[in-house]
Amino acid sequence: MLGGKGGVGKTSMAASLALRWCDQGHPTLVVSTDPAHSLSDSLAQDVSGGSPVEVEGTDGMLYGMEVDPIEAREEFRRVMRKDDGKGMQDFMGSFGLGGLAKQLEELKLGELLDTPPPGFDEVVALSRVFKFLEDEKYRRFTRIIFDTAPTGHTLRLLSLPDFIDVGIGKLFKLRRIVGKITGAIKGFFGGQNEVDPAEQQLENLKRRLEKVREVFHDPVNSEFMIVCIPTVMAINESRRLLHSLNKEGVPVHTLVINQMVPPNKAEQFFNMRRKDQERSIAILREDPELKSLYIIQAPLLDLEVRGVGALQYFGDQVWKTEEAHLDEMLQGKERKYFFVSGKGGVGKTSLSSSLALEFAKEGHQTLLVSTDPAHSLSDSLAEFVGGGKPVPVAGTDLPIFGMEIDPEEAADNFKAFVGQSKRVGKILDNLGSFSAELKELKLGELLETAPPGLDEAVAIARVIDFAESEDYARFSRIVIDTAPTGHTLRLLTLPEFLDASLEKILSLRKKVASASSTIQSLFGVSPEEQQEAIKSLESLQRQVRMVGDLFRNVDATEFIIATIPTSMATSESSRLAKTLHKEGIPLKRIVVNQTVSEDNAETFYNMKRNDQERSMDIVRKDTDLNKLTIIQAELLDLEVRGVPGLRYFGGQVWKDE
Repeated sequence: MLGGKGGVGKTSMAASLALRWCDQGHPTLVVSTDPAHSLSDSLAQDVSGGSPVEVEGTDGMLYGMEVDPIEAREEFRRVMRKDDGKGMQDFMGSFGLGGLAKQLEELKLGELLDTPPPGFDEVVALSRVFKFLEDEKYRRFTRIIFDTAPTGHTLRLLSLPDFIDVGIGKLFKLRRIVGKITGAIKGFFGGQNEVDPAEQQLENLKRRLEKVREVFHDPVNSEFMIVCIPTVMAINESRRLLHSLNKEGVPVHTLVINQMVPPNKAEQFFNMRRKDQERSIAILREDPELKSLYIIQAPLLDLEVRGVGALQYFGDQVWKTEEAHLDEMLQGKERKYFFVSGKGGVGKTSLSSSLALEFAKEGHQTLLVSTDPAHSLSDSLAEFVGGGKPVPVAGTDLPIFGMEIDPEEAADNFKAFVGQSKRVGKILDNLGSFSAELKELKLGELLETAPPGLDEAVAIARVIDFAESEDYARFSRIVIDTAPTGHTLRLLTLPEFLDASLEKILSLRKKVASASSTIQSLFGVSPEEQQEAIKSLESLQRQVRMVGDLFRNVDATEFIIATIPTSMATSESSRLAKTLHKEGIPLKRIVVNQTVSEDNAETFYNMKRNDQERSMDIVRKDTDLNKLTIIQAELLDLEVRGVPGLRYFGGQVWKDE
């Protein structure tokens, strides 16, 4: 498994390693689990569709596969539905538990799982890889490479099997228990002596998810390789990723440092980079999803942009150009939100920070927020702004505050909201008063494991709450540095998932609250506690709906796409724009970052070499990173695409020694 900060070349590394192995006689499968796929772009061949595809020019030794998240989501829904097509929700609403059950039936609690949580598709799709490997046709693979999504997404992927397993385990057990309660229920599921097909499907899915978890933690047959580039921010993110992987018990032995600038090749590198850039920008100007946007070109600077001074200098180069139409963004004193999103590694954090500083310079009270689980805002500002509350940005008198949302704290806040000191769990668990067997289910546990991706939605809800509070009502511009593309796309669907979940929980709460005192006593919760919990849940639901509404508010919101001048990044930007347009998300601007000019080749080259040496010094001194095998990959003067290019690149990186 190859993972790391976005934009460091994970896909090129994965594809080149796959070719290296297949050339050494290993039948190999390379799989992309990133929702924003670029494996087809890297191989210069379509490997989408969710099934292994033979890669041309490898004599059948290499297959590629991009998991299909839409098909994975549909597979889950098919598992949840019975043959009559009414869905698992009808089954869960037919407990056969008497008068109260008739009220509960109206809730159709199964709809909670008819809308799977964002990120679920990735784990199901990943589990489908192992399903393919059980097929005789694909058992011959001796090497399997996973090109994972950027850092924050990968960390969520590690936690998702546990989250899903709780839910599927409860459903599986519930189906069996209900089958034992009455003959009527048994008949409903096809008779006493028949095997329930839905139960079998749930068992198969659960087994595959367990396989995903096992593979991630198998020290004998699996390894996670961290890929990074020689910049301070990328190295720091790699350190955090390594810490999380070690904590999760995931085996890590190798650090690959990509894009190392070679000595004595300044002019050659620069000329080839310019030609590739011109081709990419030409594609961008003709793309049907992108050509209608304001296209802003931001220069590739000769030093990493860190600290307020550097960010202000960078911002002047980007946002004060005629193409940026900064005056439009400055108009009006009412509050406006700007979400900066795009492929990992394109400089979203620097662009977000510099835009926030431009707003502040023009007199707007500005809040700069990071909702990316793999934060780099503190690195960008060269000061700590974590802790989950707005912090005045030091080094300037401008009216600007910075804020990183702690993802773990956000998830804990959700549990506190839903559980209200675990009272919701207490209610659901006490449904077992109707049956000792049902009580064993401890249904409240379903609410104790927050869905991956929830932290970012809660983070944005907290930003809205801060902005609406009396202390922070003065903010008229809020800039949000989002997670990489695939993560952003999931964030767009998360409010819908949470809203459906909370609606069901609230309905259950209200029915119990309106029941007789005898029923309330049965649940072990007083009317006052019920009302308190209902108010908390309604507050969270209001926040979730605000996030969904905010995304589509053309008067208060704008998404800005950040990209770089490469064909793969341009392709990903086009897919993101298409999704944003389809979802009705306001989009006006695209920033092409890291563009190079003809007059600063030598200066840029020398400064890059110096910055690289400082970054490598951090690696050498870090007690955790320096325990790993460190592979250095040279920065090539052209984008690596297609089997011949990947073979050449792999020969430079994956040497036998």
